[in-house]
Amino acid sequence: MLKNYEMVRPGHWHQVIKIGAGPKYSTDYMKYYDTIPSQEMSRIRYNVIKQHIGDIETLCDFGYGNGSFLDYCNSQGIKTYGYDISDCPVPVGSMRINDIGEADVDVITFFDSLEHKEEQNLEPFLRSLKTKHIIISVPWLHERRGEAWFAGWKHRKPDEHFHHFDLPGLVGLLADSGFKLVHVGNEEDVIRKSVDNYPNILTVVASRIV
Repeated sequence: MLKNYEMVRPGHWHQVIKIGAGPKYSTDYMKYYDTIPSQEMSRIRYNVIKQHIGDIETLCDFGYGNGSFLDYCNSQGIKTYGYDISDCPVPVGSMRINDIGEADVDVITFFDSLEHKEEQNLEPFLRSLKTKHIIISVPWLHERRGEAWFAGWKHRKPDEHFHHFDLPGLVGLLADSGFKLVHVGNEEDVIRKSVDNYPNILTVVASRIV
């Protein structure tokens, strides 16, 4: 294991200590997402909900960034909420919340956001969510490729990406947090492309275990 990383569970690696200031999550940081076809990406993400959960009435996007996904969901008649530590405004028609605990919704989405949480133990956070379903998209760690690959991986971003998941690692976290896997895929790779012929973005849908 690389220095300053630990294995939380097989397929789940975590940066132990923050070594610098990390990025400032501002409107400038979000400009990267303006380079991605936001309408098409939002359509792909929305279709994951439609296909694997069905019709929903309420949704909260954790780390909504430039707000494009919330805006798309608004156009589909969903009541939307957004949580973000940046100063980016939510789109018209959405409500910004400052505490994710305020969200009591059908679905909470984590698109490019869960990996940014610094704490090692994510289970209490996920268990506390007031939602029936969660959708998570994260960079796909291919643990079997080893430490040398991990050291040079484009998604290993110290002080920015604190958690890295392969499929077993993410499924294990969900199970420990009271959620069961409903769907796994890499739908976003249509836009974000594979890396070295390996899937780039891991997307899972999970439902709370009653």
